[in-house]
Amino acid sequence: MKSTIITILLALLIIPIGMEAKKKVKKEEVPQLLNYPSADWNEYRMHGGEMVIKGHVTADDSAKLKQLSNNVRIIMRDHIVRKEETIPFKVEEDGTFSLNIHVPYPMFILVYPLAGVYACPGDTVELTYDATKPMQRPGDNVTLSGKGASAEASKLFFPLMYKYLVTLKSQTHVAHPDSLLNWRDAQVAKLDDLVRQMNAGLPELEGCSPRTSDVLRTYLVSQYLYEICHRYYMFMDFVKENDGVYDIDKETYWQQYFSFLAPREKYLLDNPLLMVATDEIFFNRMEYTLMEPVQQSSIKGSTLAIDYYPEAAEILTGNSTLSLREARKLAMNELHEKLNLSPTNFCAQVCMVRDLFYKLEWGTDYGFAAEEVASTLPYITNPELMRRAVLQYREFVKVKEAEKQFVDANSIRPSTDVEGMSDGEKILRKLIEPYQGKLIYVDIWGTWCAPCRENLKESWRVREALKDYDIVYLFLANKSSDEAWKSVISEYNLTGPNCVHYNLPTDQQSAIEHYIGVNGYPTYKLIDKQGVIHPLNWQHADNLNTLIETIDKFSK
Repeated sequence: MKSTIITILLALLIIPIGMEAKKKVKKEEVPQLLNYPSADWNEYRMHGGEMVIKGHVTADDSAKLKQLSNNVRIIMRDHIVRKEETIPFKVEEDGTFSLNIHVPYPMFILVYPLAGVYACPGDTVELTYDATKPMQRPGDNVTLSGKGASAEASKLFFPLMYKYLVTLKSQTHVAHPDSLLNWRDAQVAKLDDLVRQMNAGLPELEGCSPRTSDVLRTYLVSQYLYEICHRYYMFMDFVKENDGVYDIDKETYWQQYFSFLAPREKYLLDNPLLMVATDEIFFNRMEYTLMEPVQQSSIKGSTLAIDYYPEAAEILTGNSTLSLREARKLAMNELHEKLNLSPTNFCAQVCMVRDLFYKLEWGTDYGFAAEEVASTLPYITNPELMRRAVLQYREFVKVKEAEKQFVDANSIRPSTDVEGMSDGEKILRKLIEPYQGKLIYVDIWGTWCAPCRENLKESWRVREALKDYDIVYLFLANKSSDEAWKSVISEYNLTGPNCVHYNLPTDQQSAIEHYIGVNGYPTYKLIDKQGVIHPLNWQHADNLNTLIETIDKFSK
């Protein structure tokens, strides 16, 4: 009896403890940015306009100043329509410079190699660069001033980055699925802490205009998302290159990795301020990681996909494809169903517009272009994105119409020059026969090859650097339609008395490539004055010394 009473008493004591243990631990609420945005949307001047960049460079001597003057330029990337513009400018003998530029909307631009600045229509940024001081980190030898939001944001950019992002940027690559998830959790916790600090008020932003505060706060939080996407991208690249190391279901892991976004979607994804506060790299990482369904919808909805995307065969099932519009809809639904994100969030719309203009950049067929536009625009609800898309499509049509009129008989050679020939060596010797005794720079490329076109875009710098040499530039196109071939030649101004283009039948082009040993695209060769073929590596415009030395050696 006594033992029974003791047992009952113990049970009564234990029950409350067990009941208490079953109570749910209240999760800490995810912080949201308060008083954000604090500026009126109309203050952002999204329609673009002129702004002024001026300043002064201090150098040890005139030679160093002249060298710097030969390299300075504005690099401006419209990350919405994937368009880059380079604007060279001159530094005067006294070290001063001044130029007006047109920006399509407020954005970060690079005054290469001096500094990055924020550029907003109607503003002025003054930049002082001291080349006599050693630079341990970007911004150390630069002083920024001026008027408007551009000057405010430019002055505060480096101090904010070094205080709030330095540990984020300095972390090493994580190469294990569980470790990466733990790393992500730590970054999300830091992001939430940063949002709380912002809500309490960052001392650096005290006295800033609401517009500048909005831009800089958006930039800071966006960098956490960028790094989280970037580490995922690197890890998946590692998994792809080391097949079998980790047995993970990629779709499930993607869903798990990005599950943190739904409660933070309002300021991290569905936020139009990202358009004016981030850059090309941010959206590039987004579209190849988080927005992968949008990227794959482009492949599933394109019968041309296999020609452009090596991974297309794995994504496409069977030989059938969806219409692009159906594929777009499925992609947006997938983001909603698997990540609980809005099917029309701003970043998803940006990625669709970027994908659209990536394909228009490489395409020339009007029917294909019209289908792409008609299939994408119904999902673009942001008026500014819609405006940019329509304006850029009009520009695309205008350029293509102008290219139809392009004819240059001296540069574009007919394949009949080698009609009936099949031996690769004999075909090549026939092509170069008119240029005996000259150096011949051979560029083997294709309109479908993005790296080829990127290099062709910059090739004017190569030709400018070698203008004093007697060189013929021989461009041989691989598997390219006649229309696309001529379009690229026109777009990048690849013409002149020393430029020669051939778009040979596939069997003849393949025979030449087999003869000279083409293993990838683009491929470059140099044929010397005696007709001997030498390998040649592409030299970026910033480092042409090696190429000049090679050309100089064979010119003698």
